[in-house]
Amino acid sequence: MSDNIKMLPANNLELQLFRKSFFFTVVLMFVSAACAQVTRYEVTHEGRRVNSPGSESSPVRIGDTLYYSSLQELTESGGYIDFGISIMRVFKSHVSSNGKLSKGVLSTFGINSPTRHTGNIAFDLRNSIVYFTRCRSDNGDSYQNEIYFIKQKDGKWSKPQKVGGDVNLKGYNSTHPTVGYLSDSTTILYFASDRPGGLGGMDIWYAVLDGKKIGKTTNLGVPVNSAADEITPFYDSQNGTLYFSSDRPGGIGKHDIYSSKGARNSWRRPVVMPEPVNSVEDDLYFTIDQPIPAVSMQGTAFSGYLTSNRSESYFLHDTSCCHDIYRWTLITVDTTTHTPTVRQQPTPPIAEDTCPCKKARLLLPIKLFFHNDEPNPRSLATTSDLTYFQTYNSYMFRRQEYRDRQKEIADSTERSMALATLESFFGEVQYNSEKFEHFIHLLAQDILNGRHVALTVGGYASPLHSSAYNINLSKRRISTIVNQLKEYNGGMLRRAMSQPGSGSLEIIEEPFGSSTAPKDVNASLADQLHSVYSVEAARERRIEILKYEYR
Repeated sequence: MSDNIKMLPANNLELQLFRKSFFFTVVLMFVSAACAQVTRYEVTHEGRRVNSPGSESSPVRIGDTLYYSSLQELTESGGYIDFGISIMRVFKSHVSSNGKLSKGVLSTFGINSPTRHTGNIAFDLRNSIVYFTRCRSDNGDSYQNEIYFIKQKDGKWSKPQKVGGDVNLKGYNSTHPTVGYLSDSTTILYFASDRPGGLGGMDIWYAVLDGKKIGKTTNLGVPVNSAADEITPFYDSQNGTLYFSSDRPGGIGKHDIYSSKGARNSWRRPVVMPEPVNSVEDDLYFTIDQPIPAVSMQGTAFSGYLTSNRSESYFLHDTSCCHDIYRWTLITVDTTTHTPTVRQQPTPPIAEDTCPCKKARLLLPIKLFFHNDEPNPRSLATTSDLTYFQTYNSYMFRRQEYRDRQKEIADSTERSMALATLESFFGEVQYNSEKFEHFIHLLAQDILNGRHVALTVGGYASPLHSSAYNINLSKRRISTIVNQLKEYNGGMLRRAMSQPGSGSLEIIEEPFGSSTAPKDVNASLADQLHSVYSVEAARERRIEILKYEYR
């Protein structure tokens, strides 16, 4: 190929492909003398629309729906009594544009049981999986908690199944699941357990999720775990931060909410959250929403939910017996300009003394997505004249089209989840395009410095077309990267490589087509809602920059 950009056939490489969810890192600017900024938490009780004299727990917001668990003492007619059969079930509440909650109703996922407690719901939007906990509902002593899951396919939910591997261990509790997405494309299930091998009481453990395989559970170790109880983990993938509750010494109340940056079993020392997030009572189940505009004042609000048995909570028999749902809001106000302060960092900070190749490798893998049969639809060609950003722009213009198709889903709960998953996916598309821009700058530095660089690029397709067609489609998609590099900075990179002393670039093609697509990805032309417009299908239509090497 001309212009010193070579495209080579695939080598016999063994590539293990992982999925990674998009997340922007939101950095809050706290008190600053220069900007006179004030940051504070506000915590408000959510009232009787979702809270009852029983206990509420595990609130998590997905799109415009708040899911939570409620343990209620019920008569046969469903009213409250002083003593009766207690069942924990999962409820949902609609969240209005101003954050107000509707009256909670039972969830429609099909996970509630008439004879067993069901709660601690957690979502893996990336893989359309819902995790939750079940245990016996007999009054009296507590019983073993186990983690279950359901999976969505073609708009239908599977029956509840126990999570495999050694996540559930006979005779011990496994509970409080939460899903995290790491920067290396790994999906992790964090949970709390009192199994042997911990530091004492309940500890936080994790297992890597790789498709249908579940890795061996591992204790997070110190400094997150201690001789006390660590429970109710929530992993914020945006900022790589784990929130959890512990009754270790040094807190404000009984169980306090802590935060710790890190992943897997490498963590910074946990920091206790300030008042009023924590109180003198138990504070649990801290979760985070996406950033929302402040309603009542100039500034930036970040929000989420927690549960607490602080004095405002409703109770059955005595004060502080029962937990309720509270909403927390972090408000930052610039008292000088009254303007919001939000800084988005699409990539992790990289030390300035790091060479371009190391910086570029930290960005990998870069996943660049396409609309169905793009570029150059209904073609057997193996190349395209389009650059990647030309295809990206047209793809992003179709965002509303994708939303409209998801609105065709009849069930309101499934529709809400599908729309939330779609928003996350298009955020991932944008995030990776920004990484690609940064990557091109680093690549150009290396080539201008005389380096000879080889990039391995994989091409993928959804299974909607034939295998042979999808191989050619993958090659067309890879060619858009080549075109983009040629046009970098008005063709500067192409011209520079023709000069003596400059480096060169070769592209090693890996056109996988649809061979790596999961078998459950819809391939029906008659069902385009799922075969074209679902996130499961959209994730397969991509190219990935997999390797950055010197020759």
